[in-house]
Amino acid sequence: MKKFNLWMLVAILSCGLLTTSCTSEDNPVTPVDPTLSESIDEFWDMPGNAGDPEVVAALKSIKNVEDLKPFLNVYLGQCYYFNYNQMVDHNDPSKGTFKQQVVLTFVGKDAPTILHTQGYSLTTEADPNNVKNHLDSIKAPHFLWALSKDNGKDKKFDVNCLQVEYRYLGFSLPEGDTDSFTYMTAEQHSKDLHAIVADLKKGLITGSGKWLSTGVSKNGDTSTQYAYFDELNGWNDIDVYVPFASPNTIQEEDIRIGTYMLTQSSKEALPALEKAYKKLVDDRAVADATIEAYAKNGGKFKKDSALLSTVVAVLENLFQLQSYADYNTWTKLIPKEGDKPETYAKFFMLKATSPEVEYKVAGARGPLHKRRTPYEVQNAMEQGGAGFDFSWFLDGKLLSESDKKYFKDLIENSKKSKTMELQVNVRKNLETTKKKLIFVYGEDDPWTGAAIPDPTNPNVKKYIVPHGTHTDEFPKYARYPGGQEIVDKIMADVKAILFP
Repeated sequence: MKKFNLWMLVAILSCGLLTTSCTSEDNPVTPVDPTLSESIDEFWDMPGNAGDPEVVAALKSIKNVEDLKPFLNVYLGQCYYFNYNQMVDHNDPSKGTFKQQVVLTFVGKDAPTILHTQGYSLTTEADPNNVKNHLDSIKAPHFLWALSKDNGKDKKFDVNCLQVEYRYLGFSLPEGDTDSFTYMTAEQHSKDLHAIVADLKKGLITGSGKWLSTGVSKNGDTSTQYAYFDELNGWNDIDVYVPFASPNTIQEEDIRIGTYMLTQSSKEALPALEKAYKKLVDDRAVADATIEAYAKNGGKFKKDSALLSTVVAVLENLFQLQSYADYNTWTKLIPKEGDKPETYAKFFMLKATSPEVEYKVAGARGPLHKRRTPYEVQNAMEQGGAGFDFSWFLDGKLLSESDKKYFKDLIENSKKSKTMELQVNVRKNLETTKKKLIFVYGEDDPWTGAAIPDPTNPNVKKYIVPHGTHTDEFPKYARYPGGQEIVDKIMADVKAILFP
């Protein structure tokens, strides 16, 4: 059976779904400077405009900035796109350079700046048959609004926002659109970020404003790893790092995530969930109905056991629900004793993207190129991913002994999987780091199983939001008792550093 890669699932789930582009009426100002890029092949029907002449001049003065294109974004207002000539290998300049995509929302040289770190591509894919940049899909972290006095009303912000595409994703390709990932490491990308931040501090954002680095999920991991390399190299780029839902996965298949999913995530609903899922492997009618539903949904059966494949699929669906769906919505649909087998099957097939439950994630990300996924490669090399725990099913009456052995072997193989030295070093560094880091996790998010340990270093803080999910959307956090209190603490911590 092919190993299930949860980073891949998160990447797919996290892709933005909006495809609305600004019309020419939304962008009445045409480029007046012939040196500005009016149409770059990769752009998805996004007219440029003149932008602020002083900002344009400052960006053009940075030697590594090319293909500058000011444009209006429906979410963020005036933005500046450019490619940054980045070293392929920061340890060997002879390897040459590649173009790395950057989008900047700029309000002032003295304003604080949010670096929205990416672990994926910068823009979404509007048409899978016509792969181009979809600049109108670019959003930004919640902090951009939360740190603005009027919450970004009319796209008026009080902070700058810098967004940098992760190397090997989208159109930022050190070795072209191939399956070669020689220089895809967190260290190389951290040095990418350092180069861009250093140049902007010299050429445009030259004032005394503080810098905050943040991201969600693997984007959050990028911030966490950047903090590690920032300290290791003495760059002093960033004043505070705020990763959201950033798992410190210390194994290639970190079984702590799967175990947390069955023992702590959505904990009030766990007894009902466990009872329902055990019926799948104990009740023939429920099993047959679910297998049939799985097949109708395009499911493919592996090995010689339809039930085995179905168990894996429904556990993947539960992972999605806990990660992204609203707790009060999806948990009301948990079947109970006496319900029809079809009711169980329908629930087991429920996904976070299903219309019956709320599905909303912050940000926009996703691979633009149809090739072996670079983040999947990086997981195996140094990032790590999730391991599943099949404890609920190990005594299933309908499972064959070979099925049970298969699940037990998966659990044991996860426990013995490759140790991620980078992640171990990052975790150890948190014990003594002088960097300011604020980690935010959702209580219901399975990835919280790989959260950092409770910190003993006063420079590191950790918050777990009641019924929080895999997002940085503060309004979602505030829905449950205690959520708004934690949001207030996070904002107080951040403001104390950004606005001393």
